[in-house]
Parts: sequence; structure tokens; C-alpha cells
Amino acid sequence: MEIPCKDNTKYQEYIDNLNVAKAIQQGLLPKNRHFNRVFDEYFKLYIPRDIVSGDFYWVGSNNNLNYLVVGDCSGHGVSAAFISVLMLNIFEYVIMNKGIKKTHKILKEVDKKFIEGFKNVNENVFDNPWVDLSIVAIDKTESKIYFSGANRKLFFVKLDGTSDVIIGNRYPIGGWQIEKKRVFSTKTISFNEGDIFYLGSDGFQDQIGGGDNKKYKSKYLHKFLKDNSQLSLSKQKNILKNEFDNWKNNNEQTDDVCIVAVRL
Repeated sequence: MEIPCKDNTKYQEYIDNLNVAKAIQQGLLPKNRHFNRVFDEYFKLYIPRDIVSGDFYWVGSNNNLNYLVVGDCSGHGVSAAFISVLMLNIFEYVIMNKGIKKTHKILKEVDKKFIEGFKNVNENVFDNPWVDLSIVAIDKTESKIYFSGANRKLFFVKLDGTSDVIIGNRYPIGGWQIEKKRVFSTKTISFNEGDIFYLGSDGFQDQIGGGDNKKYKSKYLHKFLKDNSQLSLSKQKNILKNEFDNWKNNNEQTDDVCIVAVRL
């Protein structure tokens, strides 16, 4: 869709419509009360680039497991936001309605449903979309996390300050022109009370800024999170937002940003 120029009388109508779409998208994302039912301590840093966002998060409980999903849909703005709404519905269906339990099987079913949704689209005029995402299932009884990733990672920080980057499979959900045959795997992580994990999109680390106008990079993000992991998650969110703003400075925001942290 062509964006009206700012001196066009339709520009304000366009912005008003985007703000309505933002309200709808925010209404579909899980609320704090949904997180509070599942997690004792958490934060959500969610900064859309273009009013509406292609980043999303989903939370739920089933099969005596607590689930968290954080995803990053291809593109920006309206088209990516539509895909994020589709993904929220697919995860709700696969985990809550179908009751699929294991994270790698969830991603396999999500990938199948996502691709089926576009099977009648003319590929000559449509760039097949994809979604990078992470999913965890938390088993409190066994003190284990089950993690699967579609081109995304999990950053895990123990109470003693040691950390690890857990890498998922190197292909996304959808984007079937990228990989015809894909198999998702599950990685198991034992945890102790007080450990933290972080899931996110790539928007923070890809932000252009700093003195040399370069990307922030994931290794510096992980170091920043690790260095501040002893703080409460509410304080971590505040200093993380300040770090992003200071790094970005006067540059335009490069991408949607979403980081979700949970203290176990």
C-alpha cells in the first residue's frame, strides 16, 4: 500500500487507521494478567518500528507445562503485523486446542499450518513470508526447560552469573523457498530457582547507532544482559530501554524490537 505524503489530506487518515490497527494488535497480544498466571517475575520490552509490529509474544499453560513464544515476522509494518496475528492464532490452536506437548513437534505443526495458509497464493507475485521464533516449555516439577528455535536463540543466565547461548535450528517457520525439508529439535536445560532466560527478536542487536553508526550486535547484548542479571527484571527492562535509546540516538529505528525475560 502506498503511504500518503505528509502534506496529503489522506495522511492523517492513514495514521489514524494504523493507530486503530495498533490497538487491535495490542489487544490480541497476551496481557500482564496472562503472564502473571504463568510466571512470578518477567519483563517484556516491546518497541514497534512502524506503529504496528511484526514481532509478537505468546504465553500459555497446558499439559502441566508453561509455554512462552517470541517471534519475528519477515518484513515490517502492516504486512508483518498481519502475519504476527496469524501466528498468535496458530500457536493458540496447536498448543491449547490440539494439545501438542513437545516443542519440536509444536514447531513442526506450526510450520505446516503456516505454509498451508499460503498454498493458494501465486508465488510469482508474492514473496513467501517466514517467521523466526523461539519457544520454551517450562516443567517446574522436573526443573527443566525444553527449548526449540526456528532461526533464533535462547540466552540463559544462571544465578551464579554464568551464561550460555542455546542455538535453535537454522531455518525459519514458513519461507518454504528457503528449506524444503526441515526437522526441528528440542534442547533440554536444567535450571535452579533464580536462573533467568531471555528470548527475543533481532531488532535490538541490529539497531544502527553508537559513535560509528554500526549494529549493536548480539554479543554485546548478551554481555549487557549478563552484567545486569542480578537486578530485578523490572530494573533490567528500564536500563535495557535506556541502552537502546542511547545507542540509537538520533538514528531511525532499524527494526521492531521484542525481548522477553523470565526468572525461574
